[in-house]
Amino acid sequence: MLRFVFCLFLFSFSACFDNKGDSSSQSSQTTLPLQSSNILSDSARWDSRENLTDPETLYARCASCHGKDGKSVAPGSVGNVLIASLNKEQVIESLKGFRSQTLSKGGNSVIMYMQTKNLSDADIEALGAYIDAF
Repeated sequence: MLRFVFCLFLFSFSACFDNKGDSSSQSSQTTLPLQSSNILSDSARWDSRENLTDPETLYARCASCHGKDGKSVAPGSVGNVLIASLNKEQVIESLKGFRSQTLSKGGNSVIMYMQTKNLSDADIEALGAYIDAF
């Protein structure tokens, strides 16, 4: 139960810094010049759709519930499935199902719906290959 509360806290905490669609909070943000054009913040990398799909960066959001190696059972999931045991096609199918909100794997599927809603097909493909390599 404590793990579930912690995971939910992390999810809520990260949502506090996810300002998509909130124009009032965007006006208070300060933009600082970058020293190098190669440097992107994690949020810029996540929000950008300019083929910057970095599976390691994408998976960082998954690790809080699924573990850094995919060998933790997500709180509230059904069947005690470890994502490390899934192949690429299963991961892709699951992520697309969560993104379209047609797949439910327990009471906390809403967390997966929120985590996948902004993933592109390229992001999902990259995550599938990354998780398959566990």
